[in-house]
Amino acid sequence: MRWEELTTYEKSLLLGTLLGDGHIGTHKKKYPNSNLHYGEHFSIKQLEYREWKLKQAPRIFSSIVKNNNGTSASLKSRFDELFTWLREQLYIGGKKSIPLHLLQECTDPVFLLALYLDDGSLCLTRSSRSKKDQIILTPHIALYLQAFHPSELNYLSQFIRQTFGHQFVLSRRNDGHNYILRIQKTEEALNFLKFLEPFAKEIPSMAWKLDWDYRLTLEREANPDKSVITSKPKNDYTEEDIEYIVTSKLRGKTDQEIADALGRTYWSVVYKWQDIKKNRLREDEAVYVS
Repeated sequence: MRWEELTTYEKSLLLGTLLGDGHIGTHKKKYPNSNLHYGEHFSIKQLEYREWKLKQAPRIFSSIVKNNNGTSASLKSRFDELFTWLREQLYIGGKKSIPLHLLQECTDPVFLLALYLDDGSLCLTRSSRSKKDQIILTPHIALYLQAFHPSELNYLSQFIRQTFGHQFVLSRRNDGHNYILRIQKTEEALNFLKFLEPFAKEIPSMAWKLDWDYRLTLEREANPDKSVITSKPKNDYTEEDIEYIVTSKLRGKTDQEIADALGRTYWSVVYKWQDIKKNRLREDEAVYVS
């Protein structure tokens, strides 16, 4: 099988999961000229998701093999020239890279789904109003792709924005190449989840990661004595606002001066600065993608 023979859906699913949990092994010394195959190791708790992949692309994936201990399994393919060729496209010096020349052929939403379910996370920031017994949840989306170089992530973020309309920014971490992709704004995070929500019906075990209403229900069940609500998107700070706060702080401006310039309250800026330090500067300063 060749790459050109795959449908857009198959290409999107395969490349999305190859950038996530999937890998292509190397030749065995005993058979140096044999073709390669796809492999993906996972916890048995995520079996339904991998069974879904197998069902969606039977031409690509061939079987799921459970390990003897019963706690993990592997999604595999047959040995095929497709994976021998893909190994050359994805791996540079033995390390996985993003094949930029193949991205433009992966325009089905399933690309973003596989990337998110393999290597992404729905992160929650919780704040509370004790007088109203409220818990306010603010969703953020993270793609933990720090194994890739920042220049590759920058290109990937542009591809995602142009193809699917979702804006990720680079955010710093202390492992790998030190950067992940992140959606910080509430409205954009909710739009992202709305975009992928239809897949929650196909993969019920992943609803907690795909369906915001379902996730809210789980949070409310875990806090029966509280009113659990979503933070209001209209109050989000823009990327320009955040950059202004960071640069203003570096220049020694006070919180009140920043609040006056942005048309915000003093305490709004104080709380936002705390959030920036926790979620951005601790991951250290973000790099904003235009």
